[in-house]
Amino acid sequence: MEVETEGEVVEEMAEEETEEVKPLTLKLLGLVREAQQKHGLRHGDYQRYRGYCSRRLRRLRKAVGLVQGKKKEFHKKEVTEEAVKEEKHLQVPLVTAERAWAYYMQLKFEANSDPRKKFHMVRRLRKAAKHGNQLAAVCGASDKVDARTKLETEGYAAWLAGTLYFETGRWAEAQAKLLQARQVYTSLSQAVGEEEGAPFVAKIQEIVPSLRYCAYNIGDTQAEGDLTTEQKWALLAAKTKEEQATSLQEVEWRGRRMAVRQEKVRRFLLSHQESEAELARAEDAEAKHQVYESLLLECKDALQALKDELVEDPEFRARQQAGEGKVTAGHFLYTHLQYIRHTITMARNTELLASMKVQLEGKVKPVEGRKVVKPQDVVRMYENMIQNVLEVPQLAGLEEDEELAATTKARVTALKAFRSYYIAQAFITGQKWGEAMAVFQRSLKYSAEARAAAGQEGPVVAELEELETAIEGRQFVAHANSILETEATTDKLASMEVSSTEAGPLTSRLDQYYEDPALTKGKPNLVPFPPDFTAIPCKPLFYDLALYHVTMPDLEAKLKAGKAEEGAGAGLGSWLGGWGWGAKK
Repeated sequence: MEVETEGEVVEEMAEEETEEVKPLTLKLLGLVREAQQKHGLRHGDYQRYRGYCSRRLRRLRKAVGLVQGKKKEFHKKEVTEEAVKEEKHLQVPLVTAERAWAYYMQLKFEANSDPRKKFHMVRRLRKAAKHGNQLAAVCGASDKVDARTKLETEGYAAWLAGTLYFETGRWAEAQAKLLQARQVYTSLSQAVGEEEGAPFVAKIQEIVPSLRYCAYNIGDTQAEGDLTTEQKWALLAAKTKEEQATSLQEVEWRGRRMAVRQEKVRRFLLSHQESEAELARAEDAEAKHQVYESLLLECKDALQALKDELVEDPEFRARQQAGEGKVTAGHFLYTHLQYIRHTITMARNTELLASMKVQLEGKVKPVEGRKVVKPQDVVRMYENMIQNVLEVPQLAGLEEDEELAATTKARVTALKAFRSYYIAQAFITGQKWGEAMAVFQRSLKYSAEARAAAGQEGPVVAELEELETAIEGRQFVAHANSILETEATTDKLASMEVSSTEAGPLTSRLDQYYEDPALTKGKPNLVPFPPDFTAIPCKPLFYDLALYHVTMPDLEAKLKAGKAEEGAGAGLGSWLGGWGWGAKK
């Protein structure tokens, strides 16, 4: 029997106290971001995320013993400071707030078509802010939670409260709360490492536009003084865009007028109209690329919103299934948006091609760490552009547009000319001179067809003329290299030597013993080279000569006997035919 000493008991009590004092850590923002990305918010599906929060909350309450209902009875159980024992206790108010916030975001999108849902939306947001404050209060008053968790919950509660004030138009309170949230997240991003600080930086960037809008609405001169002139212009432009979005009710395209009822579609059309000015202000290709990417994202959202509405239209469903039939105004608006998307994609790819060509020609050094551009990359880009152009005439309502079909054919021919040119460039890189010359000829053919096509644009014609000039120079280079390569091969064969000895090659004296010291050196004489011509037998021909010596038997007797039998049969038939057997009536 072992007896514990007093020292061992004291050590065990100290270990237990140390385990009890260990603080709880809840990486709130990282946990929330991960759940949102996995359960719907990557695609903007707030209803799916709300359902996940409900199921998660049910599991958490069951795990920590805070189930509030049993059959028809309901007993409210809140998370208090005394009840906090593990991280899951802190997740209960957090998931409750996230569920209410997801419902608020869902109703916010639905309120565009149903204004009555705005009141329900505000109530859900108020509930989310309430649970966020409850989580911050529990963590702030508890010694079981570490400092990082306290800061994160405080910033989260301030952000929810600021969002509530923002939605209700209380700009001063919203500005104060959002500034508090930004300050907390800034401190956290500086305290943790760069990898863990990425979610805090992203949250700060999300808060900044709301702060600017609050400053604009309350007329805070000090806050506006912190903004640059360009930022003030951006605020005014955003306000103007919102005001114009309400007035854009219809759009005209290719002789048809279409009503625009969706808010997302209106915003995208306005952004597309203003994109020319943004592209003109862009300083480099990277800035232009960002403008195109943002436009494509807005276009994707507008197309999805319009398609969700068109799915309820039976004429749209019939057209999608049959591929022909009437194209309604809403469906033609969908075609218009698809056409704009193709146009933006072509413009973006053209900018990318320009930067790739400059690097391929050696005018700009490649950026360190990035892939070096090759002719194959340019060829692949042209193939994507050709596919993009060919899809336009196949859109609903544009199948019978002859003008569009002619323009598309001219553009595709021009793109094929450029694609063939860079295919030949790839052959030159691989020193395949004959193939390069053949593809250069094909490029010249496409270029001539594209320049002669009706409706070809002037800038494209100028580019094709430059292309033909470049092809002439490259073609001479390929032709000269092919000739040099042929001459080099001939000279190499002529200069080939095989060592010879007086005894001759080894294969001619295999049955003789002869000590040849050359066999152990670098060029032994093993076989005659080049080999001598050898006569070989031709392929034999077979003739059937026996047939001419075969005597056939005499068949005259058998032929006469056969004729006699036929005559006898005919007489019997005529004699019996008089009795009427087989006679026709």
